[in-house]
Formats: sequence, structure tokens, C-alpha cells
Amino acid sequence: MSRFGHSSNKTVLASENHNAPHLPDRSFRKKLRLLLIIGLSVLAIFFTLGFVIGTYFNRPPGLNQGYGMTSLENGDGPVMPDKGYKDGFYTFLVIGTDKDGYHTDTIMVVSLDTVGHKINIVSVPRDTQVDVPRNPKKINDAYAVGGVEQLKEEIKSILGFSPHYYIVVDLEAFKELVDAIGGVKFSVPQDMNWDDPAQDLHIHLKKGLQILDGNKALQLVRYRNYINADIGRIEIQQHFLMALVDELLTGSNISKIPEFADIFQQHVETDLSLRDMQWFARQVMQLDPEKDFTVQTLPYSSFGDYQGHNYVYLSAKEVISLVNRTINPYIRAITKEDIKIIRMED
Repeated sequence: MSRFGHSSNKTVLASENHNAPHLPDRSFRKKLRLLLIIGLSVLAIFFTLGFVIGTYFNRPPGLNQGYGMTSLENGDGPVMPDKGYKDGFYTFLVIGTDKDGYHTDTIMVVSLDTVGHKINIVSVPRDTQVDVPRNPKKINDAYAVGGVEQLKEEIKSILGFSPHYYIVVDLEAFKELVDAIGGVKFSVPQDMNWDDPAQDLHIHLKKGLQILDGNKALQLVRYRNYINADIGRIEIQQHFLMALVDELLTGSNISKIPEFADIFQQHVETDLSLRDMQWFARQVMQLDPEKDFTVQTLPYSSFGDYQGHNYVYLSAKEVISLVNRTINPYIRAITKEDIKIIRMED
């Protein structure tokens, strides 16, 4: 049996022992691959597991009515309290935190359009400069300063809206998952050497094809010393996570779903209820993995140094265009008046 404990509007994953599931048929495996790609691409494997476990084992939750509660009886989705939103359109802020649990190592915004049958994933470079009084002015410091709410405010300043839900994943979950499946075969694109004692971060990887265990996989996805800095890091993360998806879909690993759930019990926080995740699961399972989702990065105009810190400067015009095409939850278009994007010349 799988269940979700619910306290203070935050949901954490818990599980009990049960028999391993049967190997799904090809059609189900195709849908499962979509779920895994979406979840893993945003380092929100919990989101995926909530989908899979909630749907596969079909255990009804016993949660209190509240914000965003799904009506399982009539099949309606979570209720959005504000007017002006697109029908059946939901957005999620997905955060991967670093070892200290304060800084956001990965930030993504995901939209699920249950009417248009699309999922869009947009990566936010962690070095993005935002209009705040603190120094450094990087968006990845927002979570350390004021938690999820502060980060949502700063996301709103560059995207024009605040996501409906949040999912916070401690990257230790990522490390433990890789170890649980016996490692992932991956071609490291270059020698990687980096030491940051302040973060207790030590990266030493050789170029070439190899089996990466959890520790080495975490080194890979945290390495940032590329010509295009944070953007190169995002690209490597996405390539590795696709390789991880392929490994997860082997028969022996699919049967380990309960074990994966135990891992994420310790490392994930969200304001999604189990009922919401079950409903979202049914919507996602209707999508075509080959054509119904995209993964993109916020467009940027330049990199630069300001007061001793490296920053990514977004391209306001291109950001507005991308947001309106993909993750804008409003009926109206987002305009330049809705955002505050810092230019390098500012």
C-alpha cells in the first residue's frame, strides 16, 4: 500500500511493503516513459512516482477538503480560486536543492494543459539576475532568503505569473535513485575537475563512456565549468536524465517502484495532495510521449559579471514569447509590463 501523509498543506511520500507490480505492457511502458521523462527532466522524480504509484496501485486517499482538492467522484481537476486562468491549465514550480538544502541547484517551471493536451517544461538558469536589493542578485538565492514563497515572487518577476503548485526535491534523492538501479551508463563529455570546500563540493570525473554511480552522477549534474556556464550545465543534465530514464525502464527496475517511493519519502516536499496527483496522473497518461511535451530553457541575451558575480541576463522579448507559447496560465497574454527583467546594460 502507498499513501501520502498531509500536514500544513505539505505532502510527503510514505510507503509500506507490498508485492512488486507486474511488468507493464508496451503501451503502459510508453506512457510510463513519458511520466519518467517529465519528472526526471525537472529533477522531480517524486512527481513521477506520485503519478505512477497513485495510478498503478489506485489507493483512494483519506485527506481533508482544502485548496486545490480534486473531486474524484465527478472527475474534476483541482479548483483554481482566481479568475482569469485558462481552463484546465496548471503550473508547477519544481526545485532541486543542493546539499545544504537552502540553495536551488535546479529551477524549472512545468505547465500541464489538460485541454490542449500538452506539457511544457522551462528551465530557469540559476544565475539569472533578478531585480532585488540583495547581493548576489541571483535567482537561486531566493529560496535560501525566503523559501518557496520568495522564489515564487522572483519567478513571477521574470515570467509574469506565480506557479500554482511547488515541488522541492533534495538532490540526495537523485543520488540514491541512481545507486538503487546500479548506476547509469553515460559518456562524460569532458574532464571535470572542480573543488568548492565552502559547499563541500568536489567534482573529479574523466571524459568518456562509463558507469556513473550516485555520487558521480551528482557530480556530473552539478558541474558548471562550461564555456556557456549554466546553460551548458542544463543541457548535460537533460542528456543524463534521458539516459537515466532508459535505465529505469528496464524490467527489473520498474519492479522497484516501491523502493523508489521509500527514497523520496525522505527528500521531497510539495503542496500537492495525493488526490491531485492521481487526477494529474490520469491526464498525463493520455498524452503521446513523442509529440505532446517540450523541454526548453529561458532565452538569454548575454552573460556578464556584476560586482564580482557571474550572471545570466535574460532576453525580455524572447522570454515573453516563450512564456506565452508554453507556460502562461492566464487567458490574456503576458506583456513587458508584467515582468521585470534586468539587462546587462542596466
